[in-house]
Amino acid sequence: MVALALLLLVTDTALSVWERLAAAPAWIRYGWIFGVSVVSLGLTALAWRWLRPRTESATSSDAPPPSPESLEQALEDASAAGVDVAPALAELHEQRRRKDGGKIHIAVFGEVSTGKSALVRALLPEADASSDARAGTTVQIRHYDWTADGGDHVVITDLPGFNLDDDARVLAEARRAHLVVFLVDGDLSASQFAQLERLRTLDKPLLLALNKSDRYDAEELDALCRRLAERTGLAPREIVTVRSGGREDVVRMLADGREERETRPREADVEPLRQAIQARLDRNAPLMEQLRDTAVLLLASERLDEARQAHREEKADALVGTYSRRAMIGALAAVAPGSDLVIQGVLATRLVQELCALYDVPAREVEVDEFLKLAGGRVRKLSALTLAIAGNALKAFPGLGTLTGGLLHAVAYGMIFDSLGRAAAQTLATRGDLRPLPAARAFEENLSDVLEQGAGRFARLAVREARERDPA
Repeated sequence: MVALALLLLVTDTALSVWERLAAAPAWIRYGWIFGVSVVSLGLTALAWRWLRPRTESATSSDAPPPSPESLEQALEDASAAGVDVAPALAELHEQRRRKDGGKIHIAVFGEVSTGKSALVRALLPEADASSDARAGTTVQIRHYDWTADGGDHVVITDLPGFNLDDDARVLAEARRAHLVVFLVDGDLSASQFAQLERLRTLDKPLLLALNKSDRYDAEELDALCRRLAERTGLAPREIVTVRSGGREDVVRMLADGREERETRPREADVEPLRQAIQARLDRNAPLMEQLRDTAVLLLASERLDEARQAHREEKADALVGTYSRRAMIGALAAVAPGSDLVIQGVLATRLVQELCALYDVPAREVEVDEFLKLAGGRVRKLSALTLAIAGNALKAFPGLGTLTGGLLHAVAYGMIFDSLGRAAAQTLATRGDLRPLPAARAFEENLSDVLEQGAGRFARLAVREARERDPA
Protein backbone atom coordinates (compact mmCIF):
# COMPACT_ATOMS: atom_id res chain seq x y z
CA MET A 1 0.00 0.00 0.00
CA VAL A 2 2.84 2.38 0.83
CA ALA A 3 4.47 1.72 -2.54
CA LEU A 4 1.16 2.30 -4.34
CA ALA A 5 0.56 5.56 -2.47
CA LEU A 6 4.08 6.73 -3.31
CA LEU A 7 3.59 5.86 -6.97
CA LEU A 8 0.31 7.81 -7.11
CA LEU A 9 1.94 10.80 -5.41
CA VAL A 10 4.87 10.82 -7.85
CA THR A 11 2.54 10.45 -10.83
CA ASP A 12 0.27 13.27 -9.64
CA THR A 13 3.26 15.57 -9.08
CA ALA A 14 4.73 14.77 -12.50
CA LEU A 15 1.39 15.48 -14.27
CA SER A 16 1.00 18.74 -12.37
CA VAL A 17 4.50 19.88 -13.34
CA TRP A 18 3.93 18.89 -16.95
CA GLU A 19 0.66 20.87 -17.13
CA ARG A 20 2.46 23.96 -15.91
CA LEU A 21 5.28 23.44 -18.38
CA ALA A 22 2.81 23.02 -21.23
CA ALA A 23 1.42 26.47 -20.45
CA ALA A 24 4.87 28.03 -20.12
CA PRO A 25 6.96 29.45 -23.02
CA ALA A 26 8.78 26.89 -25.12
CA TRP A 27 12.24 27.98 -23.98
CA ILE A 28 11.31 27.33 -20.34
CA ARG A 29 9.81 23.94 -21.18
CA TYR A 30 12.79 22.75 -23.22
CA GLY A 31 15.27 24.21 -20.76
CA TRP A 32 13.60 22.32 -17.91
CA ILE A 33 13.65 19.06 -19.91
CA PHE A 34 17.33 19.59 -20.74
CA GLY A 35 18.20 20.26 -17.11
CA VAL A 36 16.36 17.18 -15.84
CA SER A 37 18.07 15.06 -18.50
CA VAL A 38 21.53 16.30 -17.52
CA VAL A 39 20.88 15.64 -13.82
CA SER A 40 19.47 12.17 -14.57
CA LEU A 41 22.47 11.24 -16.70
CA GLY A 42 24.82 12.51 -14.02
CA LEU A 43 23.13 10.50 -11.28
CA THR A 44 23.08 7.40 -13.49
CA ALA A 45 26.79 7.74 -14.28
CA LEU A 46 27.60 8.25 -10.60
CA ALA A 47 25.54 5.22 -9.57
CA TRP A 48 27.18 3.09 -12.24
CA ARG A 49 30.61 4.19 -11.09
CA TRP A 50 29.83 3.10 -7.55
CA LEU A 51 27.95 -0.08 -8.35
CA ARG A 52 29.52 -1.51 -11.51
CA PRO A 53 31.10 -4.93 -10.97
CA ARG A 54 34.76 -5.51 -10.53
CA THR A 55 36.83 -5.67 -13.68
CA GLU A 56 38.81 -8.86 -13.52
CA SER A 57 42.53 -8.55 -13.94
CA ALA A 58 43.86 -9.73 -17.28
CA THR A 59 45.11 -13.28 -17.51
CA SER A 60 48.02 -14.56 -19.49
CA SER A 61 45.75 -15.20 -22.48
CA ASP A 62 44.33 -11.71 -22.85
CA ALA A 63 46.91 -9.41 -21.23
CA PRO A 64 48.96 -7.43 -23.75
CA PRO A 65 52.51 -8.78 -23.71
CA PRO A 66 54.95 -6.33 -22.15
CA SER A 67 58.04 -5.30 -24.03
CA PRO A 68 61.41 -6.13 -22.46
CA GLU A 69 62.06 -2.40 -22.08
CA SER A 70 58.77 -1.65 -20.32
CA LEU A 71 59.20 -4.65 -18.01
CA GLU A 72 62.73 -3.59 -17.15
CA GLN A 73 61.52 -0.09 -16.28
CA ALA A 74 58.67 -1.52 -14.19
CA LEU A 75 61.15 -3.70 -12.30
CA GLU A 76 63.38 -0.71 -11.59
CA ASP A 77 60.46 1.38 -10.35
CA ALA A 78 59.11 -1.43 -8.18
CA SER A 79 62.53 -2.16 -6.68
CA ALA A 80 62.99 1.52 -5.86
CA ALA A 81 59.61 1.44 -4.07
CA GLY A 82 60.74 -1.46 -1.90
CA VAL A 83 58.96 -4.27 -3.77
CA ASP A 84 60.63 -7.69 -3.78
CA VAL A 85 61.31 -8.19 -7.49
CA ALA A 86 63.38 -11.38 -7.05
CA PRO A 87 60.66 -13.78 -8.37
CA ALA A 88 60.23 -11.73 -11.56
CA LEU A 89 63.99 -11.47 -12.07
CA ALA A 90 64.30 -15.24 -11.57
CA GLU A 91 61.94 -15.82 -14.52
CA LEU A 92 63.99 -13.55 -16.75
CA HIS A 93 67.26 -15.17 -15.66
CA GLU A 94 65.82 -18.62 -16.38
CA GLN A 95 64.70 -17.46 -19.81
CA ARG A 96 68.18 -16.09 -20.55
CA ARG A 97 69.80 -19.33 -19.34
CA ARG A 98 67.62 -21.45 -21.61
CA LYS A 99 68.09 -19.09 -24.52
CA ASP A 100 71.87 -19.18 -24.15
CA GLY A 101 71.72 -22.98 -24.04
CA GLY A 102 70.08 -23.02 -27.47
CA LYS A 103 67.78 -25.92 -26.59
CA ILE A 104 64.14 -26.50 -27.45
CA HIS A 105 62.03 -27.21 -24.36
CA ILE A 106 59.05 -29.56 -24.69
CA ALA A 107 56.65 -30.12 -21.78
CA VAL A 108 54.83 -33.48 -21.60
CA PHE A 109 51.54 -33.25 -19.75
CA GLY A 110 48.98 -35.94 -19.02
CA GLU A 111 46.68 -37.51 -16.48
CA VAL A 112 47.96 -40.24 -14.18
CA SER A 113 47.88 -43.73 -15.83
CA THR A 114 47.93 -42.38 -19.39
CA GLY A 115 51.53 -43.64 -19.81
CA LYS A 116 53.36 -40.33 -19.60
CA SER A 117 56.53 -41.62 -17.94
CA ALA A 118 56.63 -44.63 -20.25
CA LEU A 119 56.33 -42.28 -23.23
CA VAL A 120 59.33 -40.24 -22.06
CA ARG A 121 61.38 -43.43 -21.57
CA ALA A 122 60.38 -44.63 -25.05
CA LEU A 123 61.44 -41.34 -26.60
CA LEU A 124 64.69 -41.22 -24.64
CA PRO A 125 65.65 -44.78 -23.58
CA GLU A 126 69.17 -43.80 -22.46
CA ALA A 127 68.60 -40.25 -21.26
CA ASP A 128 69.58 -39.22 -17.75
CA ALA A 129 66.95 -37.34 -15.80
CA SER A 130 67.83 -34.18 -13.88
CA SER A 131 65.60 -32.75 -11.17
CA ASP A 132 64.38 -29.20 -11.53
CA ALA A 133 66.69 -26.86 -9.64
CA ARG A 134 63.62 -24.95 -8.44
CA ALA A 135 61.88 -27.99 -7.03
CA GLY A 136 60.65 -27.25 -3.54
CA THR A 137 57.96 -29.88 -3.04
CA THR A 138 57.89 -33.64 -2.77
CA VAL A 139 56.84 -33.87 -6.43
CA GLN A 140 59.71 -33.15 -8.82
CA ILE A 141 59.77 -31.80 -12.33
CA ARG A 142 62.29 -33.79 -14.37
CA HIS A 143 64.19 -32.79 -17.51
CA TYR A 144 65.56 -35.17 -20.15
CA ASP A 145 68.03 -34.21 -22.88
CA TRP A 146 67.46 -35.46 -26.40
CA THR A 147 69.03 -34.74 -29.78
CA ALA A 148 66.39 -34.85 -32.50
CA ASP A 149 66.95 -36.43 -35.90
CA GLY A 150 67.50 -33.01 -37.42
CA GLY A 151 70.25 -32.19 -34.93
CA ASP A 152 68.15 -29.96 -32.67
CA HIS A 153 68.99 -30.17 -28.97
CA VAL A 154 65.76 -30.83 -27.09
CA VAL A 155 64.89 -30.92 -23.39
CA ILE A 156 61.77 -32.92 -22.59
CA THR A 157 60.14 -32.00 -19.27
CA ASP A 158 58.03 -34.60 -17.47
CA LEU A 159 55.39 -32.61 -15.59
CA PRO A 160 53.87 -34.21 -12.48
CA GLY A 161 50.24 -33.91 -11.51
CA PHE A 162 47.34 -33.03 -13.71
CA ASN A 163 45.34 -30.05 -12.45
CA LEU A 164 47.27 -27.01 -13.64
CA ASP A 165 45.62 -24.72 -11.12
CA ASP A 166 46.65 -26.97 -8.20
CA ASP A 167 50.37 -26.48 -8.80
CA ALA A 168 51.53 -23.12 -10.09
CA ARG A 169 54.98 -24.59 -10.76
CA VAL A 170 53.60 -27.03 -13.31
CA LEU A 171 51.67 -24.33 -15.15
CA ALA A 172 54.70 -22.04 -15.12
CA GLU A 173 56.89 -24.78 -16.61
CA ALA A 174 54.36 -25.32 -19.40
CA ARG A 175 54.48 -21.59 -20.12
CA ARG A 176 58.30 -21.64 -20.30
CA ALA A 177 58.25 -24.45 -22.91
CA HIS A 178 58.37 -24.03 -26.67
CA LEU A 179 55.95 -26.90 -27.28
CA VAL A 180 53.45 -28.83 -25.15
CA VAL A 181 52.56 -32.51 -25.68
CA PHE A 182 49.23 -33.50 -24.11
CA LEU A 183 48.94 -37.26 -23.63
CA VAL A 184 45.63 -39.16 -23.46
CA ASP A 185 44.73 -42.84 -23.80
CA GLY A 186 41.20 -42.50 -25.20
CA ASP A 187 38.46 -39.96 -25.73
CA LEU A 188 38.79 -36.89 -23.52
CA SER A 189 37.17 -36.95 -20.10
CA ALA A 190 35.64 -33.74 -18.75
CA SER A 191 38.72 -33.03 -16.62
CA GLN A 192 41.10 -33.73 -19.52
CA PHE A 193 39.14 -31.44 -21.83
CA ALA A 194 39.23 -28.64 -19.21
CA GLN A 195 42.99 -28.98 -18.75
CA LEU A 196 43.61 -29.11 -22.50
CA GLU A 197 41.62 -25.90 -22.92
CA ARG A 198 43.66 -24.35 -20.10
CA LEU A 199 46.87 -25.25 -21.92
CA ARG A 200 45.57 -23.81 -25.18
CA THR A 201 45.11 -20.42 -23.52
CA LEU A 202 48.91 -20.30 -23.24
CA ASP A 203 48.99 -19.65 -26.99
CA LYS A 204 51.84 -21.96 -27.89
CA PRO A 205 52.23 -24.99 -30.21
CA LEU A 206 50.52 -28.10 -28.86
CA LEU A 207 50.40 -31.76 -29.92
CA LEU A 208 47.74 -34.21 -28.73
CA ALA A 209 49.21 -37.71 -28.44
CA LEU A 210 46.78 -40.64 -28.28
CA ASN A 211 48.52 -43.42 -26.37
CA LYS A 212 47.78 -47.17 -26.26
CA SER A 213 46.64 -47.02 -29.87
CA ASP A 214 47.10 -50.81 -30.19
CA ARG A 215 43.85 -51.26 -28.26
CA TYR A 216 41.90 -50.13 -31.35
CA ASP A 217 41.60 -51.47 -34.88
CA ALA A 218 42.28 -49.15 -37.79
CA GLU A 219 38.64 -48.09 -38.22
CA GLU A 220 38.14 -47.41 -34.52
CA LEU A 221 41.41 -45.47 -34.33
CA ASP A 222 40.48 -43.30 -37.30
CA ALA A 223 37.04 -42.56 -35.82
CA LEU A 224 38.56 -41.67 -32.43
CA CYS A 225 41.08 -39.29 -34.00
CA ARG A 226 38.30 -37.55 -35.92
CA ARG A 227 36.29 -37.29 -32.69
CA LEU A 228 39.26 -35.73 -30.87
CA ALA A 229 39.78 -33.25 -33.71
CA GLU A 230 36.12 -32.22 -33.63
CA ARG A 231 36.06 -31.76 -29.85
CA THR A 232 39.35 -29.88 -29.57
CA GLY A 233 39.48 -27.95 -32.83
CA LEU A 234 43.02 -29.23 -33.43
CA ALA A 235 44.19 -29.91 -36.98
CA PRO A 236 44.75 -33.58 -37.97
CA ARG A 237 48.53 -33.05 -38.05
CA GLU A 238 48.36 -31.92 -34.40
CA ILE A 239 46.96 -35.32 -33.29
CA VAL A 240 49.29 -38.34 -33.34
CA THR A 241 48.88 -41.95 -32.24
CA VAL A 242 51.56 -43.67 -30.16
CA ARG A 243 52.30 -46.71 -28.05
CA SER A 244 54.45 -45.80 -25.10
CA GLY A 245 55.29 -49.40 -24.27
CA GLY A 246 55.43 -50.40 -20.64
CA ARG A 247 53.84 -53.66 -19.56
CA GLU A 248 50.45 -55.26 -20.06
CA ASP A 249 48.42 -58.05 -18.45
CA VAL A 250 47.54 -60.94 -20.77
CA VAL A 251 45.00 -63.69 -19.99
CA ARG A 252 45.56 -67.12 -21.59
CA MET A 253 43.08 -69.96 -21.63
CA LEU A 254 44.71 -73.30 -20.73
CA ALA A 255 43.71 -76.70 -22.17
CA ASP A 256 41.96 -77.69 -18.93
CA GLY A 257 39.76 -74.57 -19.08
CA ARG A 258 41.65 -72.58 -16.45
CA GLU A 259 42.76 -68.98 -17.06
CA GLU A 260 46.37 -67.95 -16.60
CA ARG A 261 47.45 -64.30 -16.28
CA GLU A 262 50.89 -63.06 -17.15
CA THR A 263 52.52 -59.67 -17.51
CA ARG A 264 54.61 -59.04 -20.57
CA PRO A 265 56.28 -56.02 -22.19
CA ARG A 266 54.20 -53.93 -24.60
CA GLU A 267 56.03 -52.94 -27.75
CA ALA A 268 56.57 -49.18 -27.99
CA ASP A 269 56.02 -47.09 -31.10
CA VAL A 270 56.61 -43.35 -30.64
CA GLU A 271 57.89 -42.62 -34.14
CA PRO A 272 54.74 -40.64 -35.13
CA LEU A 273 55.37 -38.29 -32.19
CA ARG A 274 59.07 -37.95 -33.07
CA GLN A 275 58.15 -37.01 -36.61
CA ALA A 276 55.48 -34.53 -35.48
CA ILE A 277 57.95 -32.84 -33.13
CA GLN A 278 60.60 -32.68 -35.84
CA ALA A 279 58.09 -31.21 -38.30
CA ARG A 280 57.25 -28.49 -35.77
CA LEU A 281 60.91 -27.70 -35.25
CA ASP A 282 61.58 -27.55 -38.98
CA ARG A 283 58.57 -25.42 -39.76
CA ASN A 284 58.07 -23.12 -36.76
CA ALA A 285 61.28 -22.87 -34.73
CA PRO A 286 61.50 -19.04 -34.89
CA LEU A 287 57.78 -18.68 -34.10
CA MET A 288 58.08 -21.14 -31.23
CA GLU A 289 60.94 -19.10 -29.80
CA GLN A 290 58.97 -15.88 -30.15
CA LEU A 291 55.90 -17.35 -28.47
CA ARG A 292 58.02 -18.76 -25.65
CA ASP A 293 59.69 -15.37 -25.09
CA THR A 294 56.31 -13.65 -24.97
CA ALA A 295 54.96 -16.22 -22.51
CA VAL A 296 57.95 -15.78 -20.20
CA LEU A 297 57.67 -11.98 -20.31
CA LEU A 298 54.02 -12.31 -19.28
CA LEU A 299 55.00 -14.75 -16.55
CA ALA A 300 57.65 -12.36 -15.21
CA SER A 301 55.15 -9.51 -15.37
CA GLU A 302 52.65 -11.55 -13.36
CA ARG A 303 55.34 -12.35 -10.79
CA LEU A 304 55.96 -8.60 -10.49
CA ASP A 305 52.25 -7.89 -10.09
CA GLU A 306 52.02 -10.52 -7.33
CA ALA A 307 55.01 -9.02 -5.53
CA ARG A 308 53.62 -5.50 -5.90
CA GLN A 309 50.27 -6.62 -4.50
CA ALA A 310 51.95 -8.33 -1.54
CA HIS A 311 53.97 -5.17 -0.90
CA ARG A 312 50.84 -3.03 -0.99
CA GLU A 313 49.00 -5.37 1.37
CA GLU A 314 51.87 -5.15 3.85
CA LYS A 315 51.98 -1.35 3.62
CA ALA A 316 48.19 -1.11 3.86
CA ASP A 317 48.20 -3.22 7.05
CA ALA A 318 50.82 -0.91 8.53
CA LEU A 319 48.81 2.20 7.57
CA VAL A 320 45.60 0.81 9.04
CA GLY A 321 47.40 -0.10 12.26
CA THR A 322 48.97 3.36 12.53
CA TYR A 323 45.71 5.23 12.00
CA SER A 324 43.75 2.92 14.30
CA ARG A 325 46.23 3.77 17.06
CA ARG A 326 46.03 7.48 16.26
CA ALA A 327 42.23 7.32 16.39
CA MET A 328 42.40 5.71 19.83
CA ILE A 329 44.87 8.34 21.06
CA GLY A 330 42.58 11.05 19.65
CA ALA A 331 39.64 9.66 21.60
CA LEU A 332 41.67 9.64 24.81
CA ALA A 333 43.02 13.15 24.19
CA ALA A 334 39.67 14.78 23.34
CA VAL A 335 38.69 17.36 25.97
CA ALA A 336 35.93 19.53 24.57
CA PRO A 337 32.61 17.82 23.71
CA GLY A 338 32.59 16.83 20.05
CA SER A 339 36.27 17.56 19.55
CA ASP A 340 36.98 13.86 19.01
CA LEU A 341 34.63 13.86 16.02
CA VAL A 342 36.73 16.55 14.36
CA ILE A 343 39.93 14.63 15.08
CA GLN A 344 38.53 11.35 13.79
CA GLY A 345 37.11 12.96 10.66
CA VAL A 346 40.50 14.36 9.71
CA LEU A 347 42.22 11.05 10.47
CA ALA A 348 39.70 9.05 8.46
CA THR A 349 40.13 11.31 5.43
CA ARG A 350 43.91 11.09 5.61
CA LEU A 351 43.81 7.29 5.98
CA VAL A 352 41.70 6.84 2.86
CA GLN A 353 43.84 9.34 0.93
CA GLU A 354 47.06 7.55 1.85
CA LEU A 355 45.57 4.19 0.88
CA CYS A 356 44.54 5.62 -2.48
CA ALA A 357 48.09 6.88 -3.02
CA LEU A 358 49.47 3.45 -2.09
CA TYR A 359 47.29 1.78 -4.75
CA ASP A 360 47.97 4.51 -7.35
CA VAL A 361 44.31 5.53 -7.39
CA PRO A 362 43.30 9.22 -7.53
CA ALA A 363 41.78 10.23 -4.19
CA ARG A 364 38.74 12.09 -5.51
CA GLU A 365 37.28 14.24 -2.76
CA VAL A 366 33.67 13.46 -3.65
CA GLU A 367 34.27 9.70 -3.46
CA VAL A 368 36.23 9.88 -0.21
CA ASP A 369 33.53 12.04 1.39
CA GLU A 370 30.74 9.77 0.14
CA PHE A 371 32.50 6.64 1.41
CA LEU A 372 33.02 8.17 4.86
CA LYS A 373 29.44 9.41 4.90
CA LEU A 374 28.07 5.96 4.08
CA ALA A 375 30.40 4.34 6.61
CA GLY A 376 29.31 6.88 9.23
CA GLY A 377 25.68 5.95 8.67
CA ARG A 378 26.50 2.31 9.31
CA VAL A 379 28.45 3.22 12.46
CA ARG A 380 25.46 5.12 13.83
CA LYS A 381 23.34 1.99 13.46
CA LEU A 382 25.90 0.00 15.45
CA SER A 383 27.06 2.68 17.90
CA ALA A 384 25.27 1.28 20.94
CA LEU A 385 26.44 -2.23 20.16
CA THR A 386 30.01 -1.02 19.54
CA LEU A 387 30.21 0.74 22.91
CA ALA A 388 28.59 -2.19 24.70
CA ILE A 389 31.14 -4.61 23.27
CA ALA A 390 33.94 -2.18 24.08
CA GLY A 391 32.72 -2.03 27.67
CA ASN A 392 32.56 -5.81 27.95
CA ALA A 393 36.08 -6.11 26.53
CA LEU A 394 37.40 -3.62 29.11
CA LYS A 395 35.88 -5.62 31.96
CA ALA A 396 38.56 -8.20 31.35
CA PHE A 397 41.12 -5.79 32.81
CA PRO A 398 40.82 -5.60 36.63
CA GLY A 399 41.75 -2.51 38.55
CA LEU A 400 40.63 0.02 35.98
CA GLY A 401 37.99 1.51 38.20
CA THR A 402 35.15 3.35 36.54
CA LEU A 403 35.15 2.92 32.79
CA THR A 404 35.47 6.39 31.36
CA GLY A 405 33.80 7.52 28.18
CA GLY A 406 37.20 8.26 26.65
CA LEU A 407 38.43 4.72 27.17
CA LEU A 408 35.25 3.23 25.78
CA HIS A 409 35.39 5.47 22.76
CA ALA A 410 39.07 4.65 22.22
CA VAL A 411 38.23 0.95 21.90
CA ALA A 412 35.29 1.71 19.62
CA TYR A 413 37.35 4.00 17.39
CA GLY A 414 40.12 1.42 17.15
CA MET A 415 37.66 -1.17 15.83
CA ILE A 416 36.01 1.35 13.50
CA PHE A 417 39.27 2.56 11.95
CA ASP A 418 40.59 -0.97 11.54
CA SER A 419 37.42 -1.94 9.66
CA LEU A 420 37.36 1.31 7.67
CA GLY A 421 40.95 1.01 6.48
CA ARG A 422 40.67 -2.64 5.54
CA ALA A 423 37.47 -2.01 3.61
CA ALA A 424 39.07 0.83 1.63
CA ALA A 425 42.20 -1.26 0.90
CA GLN A 426 40.09 -4.25 -0.14
CA THR A 427 38.05 -2.17 -2.57
CA LEU A 428 41.12 -0.45 -4.04
CA ALA A 429 42.89 -3.80 -4.51
CA THR A 430 39.99 -5.68 -6.11
CA ARG A 431 38.29 -2.92 -8.09
CA GLY A 432 41.19 -0.63 -8.94
CA ASP A 433 39.19 2.35 -7.66
CA LEU A 434 37.45 3.65 -4.55
CA ARG A 435 33.79 2.69 -4.97
CA PRO A 436 31.90 4.27 -2.06
CA LEU A 437 28.96 1.86 -1.85
CA PRO A 438 30.90 -1.45 -2.16
CA ALA A 439 33.53 -0.07 0.21
CA ALA A 440 30.85 0.88 2.76
CA ARG A 441 29.36 -2.61 2.53
CA ALA A 442 32.79 -4.16 3.08
CA PHE A 443 33.28 -1.83 6.05
CA GLU A 444 30.06 -3.02 7.66
CA GLU A 445 31.08 -6.67 7.16
CA ASN A 446 34.56 -6.05 8.56
CA LEU A 447 33.17 -4.18 11.56
CA SER A 448 30.81 -7.02 12.34
CA ASP A 449 33.74 -9.45 12.29
CA VAL A 450 35.82 -7.19 14.55
CA LEU A 451 32.93 -6.78 17.00
CA GLU A 452 32.72 -10.56 17.30
CA GLN A 453 36.41 -11.41 17.43
CA GLY A 454 38.70 -8.42 17.87
CA ALA A 455 37.33 -6.28 20.71
CA GLY A 456 39.79 -7.69 23.22
CA ARG A 457 42.78 -6.73 21.07
CA PHE A 458 41.68 -3.10 20.86
CA ALA A 459 40.82 -3.06 24.55
CA ARG A 460 44.40 -4.04 25.37
CA LEU A 461 45.71 -1.31 23.08
CA ALA A 462 43.41 1.28 24.65
CA VAL A 463 44.45 0.33 28.18
CA ARG A 464 48.12 0.49 27.24
CA GLU A 465 47.71 3.93 25.65
CA ALA A 466 45.74 5.20 28.65
CA ARG A 467 48.40 4.01 31.10
CA GLU A 468 51.19 5.54 29.03
CA ARG A 469 49.35 8.86 29.10
CA ASP A 470 48.65 8.68 32.84
CA PRO A 471 51.03 6.26 34.59
CA ALA A 472 49.45 7.02 37.95
